Amino acid sequence: MLPLIRDLHAYQAWADAEICRLIAATPAAKDNEQVRKLLNHTYAVYRFFVLSVQGEAPTPEEMQQEISIEELHGGLQRIHRLADSYLPKIRESRMKDVVRVPWFKDFQPTCQEALVQAVMHSQNHRGQMLTLLRTLGAETKALDYIVWVGKGRPTPEWEAATTA
Repeated sequence: MLPLIRDLHAYQAWADAEICRLIAATPAAKDNEQVRKLLNHTYAVYRFFVLSVQGEAPTPEEMQQEISIEELHGGLQRIHRLADSYLPKIRESRMKDVVRVPWFKDFQPTCQEALVQAVMHSQNHRGQMLTLLRTLGAETKALDYIVWVGKGRPTPEWEAATTA
């Protein structure tokens, strides 16, 4: 399962960079409140799960802090680079360890479940973001996992996402 989790997080980085590229290339999206809020939420949840698995859960205040689109682009790039450096080192035996999630009352996920949730949660909101960006005039494209695989698993193009 760990190889698949690593693969999904690599895909997530590419897809997040593509979303950032679309936002940067769409003038109406750069200052749109809905875009900013949705991207903030997606970033906060992804960051929460990745850092929590490492034993460094963000505080509730950090989770609720909203930042600008430009800061989000940098934040996404940093959290993905952190995941890229951490995930290759994690051991299969760690996958069954419990991660404390304060708002889950009836159960606490394992590291494996938390890492899968990080990408599955983002997938849902990425679809919402693509729909919103289309209404703002963006020329969107499919960002599905299978598209990424078919392209040969490209690495994210972060620099183009912040300069478009």
